[in-house]
Amino acid sequence: MPANGQILNTIGGDGALFHAINAPDYRGQAVMLTPRGRGNALARDLRHRARPDEFTAVDLIEVRIRPAAGGEFVRLCASSVAFGYPSRLTVKSNRLRLLRRLSYAAAGLLTVPRPIDLDISYDGARPQQRRLRGILVNNTRHAGGFTAIREAQVDDGLADVLELDAGYLSQTLHNLSEVTGLGLWRPARHVQFRTAQIRVAEPSLLMLDGELVEAVLAVSLTVRPQLLSIRLA
Repeated sequence: MPANGQILNTIGGDGALFHAINAPDYRGQAVMLTPRGRGNALARDLRHRARPDEFTAVDLIEVRIRPAAGGEFVRLCASSVAFGYPSRLTVKSNRLRLLRRLSYAAAGLLTVPRPIDLDISYDGARPQQRRLRGILVNNTRHAGGFTAIREAQVDDGLADVLELDAGYLSQTLHNLSEVTGLGLWRPARHVQFRTAQIRVAEPSLLMLDGELVEAVLAVSLTVRPQLLSIRLA
């Protein structure tokens, strides 16, 4: 039982948890999550490491978002933040949601990676200009219902990044490798950080735990270690 005794019950997937911890009345309560989503990235991680009768403290990623229009705002994420290919794949998977978990795999077959230009800085380093097909920041090993970053730990105080630079065939091989559980092919650069800044050359679609924000110019990311106490129902 959490120290303050307050528990928020949430039913759904990563998106439902995202909305719960970003609700105006959320005050840091512990969460009892009943997984019912398509991806369930955090739930899949917790099933492999947490005792079912105990609450686990996991990191959150604080995302400060600068849209093309309007003022900055902040959101907390428990699993994924992305630009480019992962965001576009999420759009297609939403149209295929009747396929449930397989909607992400099917969407991968229908999504062609396209180049985007970004300026990226990790842990205060000088920003580097990169042309990539996408960038995926994860707190969890899983994304879209499948393993994405095997090195990721939900409570290590670090976020894990895949800088995606593969074309359609190479990216599809990676997707199939993860769907089958083989993990033999990952055409991406892996990075870890505590803070990061990502700026896109033009307003772009941002994905936050499966939710989509249009016309975003930049994000600042900060890992908040073990900020969320959570248990699976």
